[in-house]
Amino acid sequence: MTDSGHVYRPDVDGLRAIAVGSVVLFHAFPWLVPGGYVGVDVFFVISGFLITTNIVGGLSTGSFTIRGFYDRRVRRIFPALVTVLLATCVLGWMSLFDGEFKSVGKHIAGGAFFVSNLFLWAESGYFDTASEVKPLVHLWSLGIEEQFYIVWPLVLWALVKFGRRTIGPTIVLILASFVLGLTSINGAGGYYSPLNRFWELLIGALLAMLTIRGFTMPTRFRNAAASVGMIAIIVPMFALDGNSTFPGWNAIAPTVGAALLIGAGAENWWGQRVLSLKGMIWIGLISYPLYLWHWPLLVYARIIASGVPSAPIRVGAVALAVVLSYLTYRLIERPLRFHRNRKAVVAGLVAAMALIGGVGASTWARDGVPSRKFNSLNVALDPGEVRGINEISTIGCGLDPATQELFADCRTDVRGAPTYALIGDSKASTLIGGFMRTSEDNRWWTVIGGTKGIQSAVPLISDDPAHERFLPLIVPAIDTVNADPNIRVVVLEGAVRAMFEWPDFTNFAWLPDSPLYDKVEAALRETVRRLVEGGKKVVLYVDNPALAAPEDCTDRRTTIGFLNSLLIESNPGCQVDLDDFLVHTERYRALLQRVADGFGGSVTVFDPTPILCNENAGVCGHVKNGVRLYSYTDHPSDDAADLIGSELNAYLAQL
Repeated sequence: MTDSGHVYRPDVDGLRAIAVGSVVLFHAFPWLVPGGYVGVDVFFVISGFLITTNIVGGLSTGSFTIRGFYDRRVRRIFPALVTVLLATCVLGWMSLFDGEFKSVGKHIAGGAFFVSNLFLWAESGYFDTASEVKPLVHLWSLGIEEQFYIVWPLVLWALVKFGRRTIGPTIVLILASFVLGLTSINGAGGYYSPLNRFWELLIGALLAMLTIRGFTMPTRFRNAAASVGMIAIIVPMFALDGNSTFPGWNAIAPTVGAALLIGAGAENWWGQRVLSLKGMIWIGLISYPLYLWHWPLLVYARIIASGVPSAPIRVGAVALAVVLSYLTYRLIERPLRFHRNRKAVVAGLVAAMALIGGVGASTWARDGVPSRKFNSLNVALDPGEVRGINEISTIGCGLDPATQELFADCRTDVRGAPTYALIGDSKASTLIGGFMRTSEDNRWWTVIGGTKGIQSAVPLISDDPAHERFLPLIVPAIDTVNADPNIRVVVLEGAVRAMFEWPDFTNFAWLPDSPLYDKVEAALRETVRRLVEGGKKVVLYVDNPALAAPEDCTDRRTTIGFLNSLLIESNPGCQVDLDDFLVHTERYRALLQRVADGFGGSVTVFDPTPILCNENAGVCGHVKNGVRLYSYTDHPSDDAADLIGSELNAYLAQL
């Protein structure tokens, strides 16, 4: 028996080992186990089975109490989680830029209060930071579990007290949760919403109820059922990958497979010969701290290395995670979990969790604590925000209120009626501050653009299905500037990756071979035609070079010397040869020039490449003359916008 009342099953610890092993391998070497993330779903089934066994067993004997249930959960979950959250905070203090550390603070608070999945759900979108550089992104699953256990004991208690029927309602809840998940399978909510994932825990819960009721699997079927279950778990680990729709239908196999393995009992071939091996049991016993430790270590290695670290480093991170997990299990988790003075332990753990959660929230509120020593060793990243945007501009650009809601940016210079208009996607949002700050009196700007959801004012108008999502923004933007007699010149900006339907932020090597030139040229020509016929001069803005993400190109130096020597190496994606960039974009530039030439002197092309690249050195990089040129992904920084704005405003004054 364990401290919570269920009969110990070594084969279940072996199943935990398979689950955590698949997740760790997927995170460290995704090519090796491309669908290894299904291990989390196996965990959900195991958790639902064990916890429901305890609850229903306690309810049947009258020994179950809500307080006792949560006391056990605190002693089981809090020791390792507090330890990992504290370590994550310390590592972040020594190795992260302010914006990164601020985000980690938020997720420490989210992890401490078991709402990580809700935070991640709210953050998901176009400007979200990639999950591979979020040290605590894996706590989404813990959030879903604990949210489930806030309501599930009360539901079971009510069912037993008032009806004593639990199996039927549980089946209904499984189906309702599964169907609800299918309705949002293509959005972040399908992954992070607790209601959409509860069915996986409920499968384990249903198995527990059936087992307690005496519905055991006939002995002659157990080997076959366990084999089918193992196949149903293992096959998705290799058949699925990061692009597979998940959870939904693809989550049925691993969850049902886990239920079959557990339901077959410990006395089957798999349970005795594989899952109950000492090594499997050992990994299963440390599976919870291993799940917590492995991801932050891999992420910090990636952050400090400014890219995916070498295979030996990743192997070392996994090995270190195993060592730390064992130490956490032996020295922290077990002593606290089975301490005699349980009330004091629970009170101390709750206080510790609240404290680390408060530290995280304070880190968020203090914008990543700029006074840290790390900041004296590194040049700060540009956060991607326009300095003083509310002081230099006011909301409004001539759009009607309903249409304005479609745009991320609809702003006009506070000094007066605009002479120039910038229409474009999210890069327009990063450029407009510099354009406004460097403009002269009576030559003021308005911006109509930005990106909201997947919609943006990419300057392509056609009936092609690929351009359909642009039309609700680019068409009213053009109509609005055409209706304003004060606006003399319109600058059209559009990211190459959006125009040519290629979601690569890091290079243009693919661009010469794109099959879309004719389609893009026709759509851009139609956009320009509408403006020229509206009496406007048009400037086609050449897109900036695409490089590795700024956070991977910072020459980061942590305050831990040996980590710098161990992990930091140059990232070749942080710069591109100027000649290569010009070759990759030659057809694109020629396209812009053809469109301009087709309208005579009414349309010209402005190229910021000389501003962003070092012509003497022949390279385009992240820094030029001590100025960071990029803020996030391939977006220009606010400082770069000033440099470009000075040249562009001088250029426009000559038109």
